[in-house]
Amino acid sequence: MEIKQEYITVSKTARYSSFGNLGPKTKYFWFALHGSNMLSDQILYKFRTFDPEEHFVVAPEGLSRFYSKGFSGDVVATWMTSRDRLEEIKDFSNYLSLLYSKITAQLPTECKKIIFGFSQGGTTVFRWLHRHSVIYDHLIGNSCWIPEDINLAEAKSPINSTKIIYTYGRQDHYLSPERIKGLNSLVKKNKLDVTFLEYEGDHRVSKDQVINIFNQFIKK
Repeated sequence: MEIKQEYITVSKTARYSSFGNLGPKTKYFWFALHGSNMLSDQILYKFRTFDPEEHFVVAPEGLSRFYSKGFSGDVVATWMTSRDRLEEIKDFSNYLSLLYSKITAQLPTECKKIIFGFSQGGTTVFRWLHRHSVIYDHLIGNSCWIPEDINLAEAKSPINSTKIIYTYGRQDHYLSPERIKGLNSLVKKNKLDVTFLEYEGDHRVSKDQVINIFNQFIKK
């Protein structure tokens, strides 16, 4: 008997978290993707020092959840696994575009749009922007891997024509000097304009570094 793997598209309810007050005073819209083993609200704590009248932050949550300790522990989320990876990439890309379009349609005309991705969330951002046409002003990758299997120079979004900020902690055990060299090679291969910025810290989002990047590259 031959066993076949087949697929069917179904509706799914996705969750996201937000911080700030979306309205005519909003100057900066952040679309922030969390890493694996996190939930959407966790990454928002890194933005809580921003003025909620000027900054509106939306954090989508990965579509797959699991218990952090097998059958117990905190419930956490992930963006993709190695099983049916291409289908998961398609699903989260559609989800992110739908949510992003829903929010950006409500923004004031002059509002800056910033896409931020931490760890697996950063890799997810690159895959999403490769597949879908998305308009944004700033792209920030935090301690993430840039996908090796796609040509980002030919992405549907303007990844190769906008400056990208890549930031990571000096003590990040996932990013050895060899891994950083690998990232530099990927940047050159994909013809990306990337500024690398280090900060003191491990594999976590640094609130201070987010503020530093905002003040140096984004603030009007």
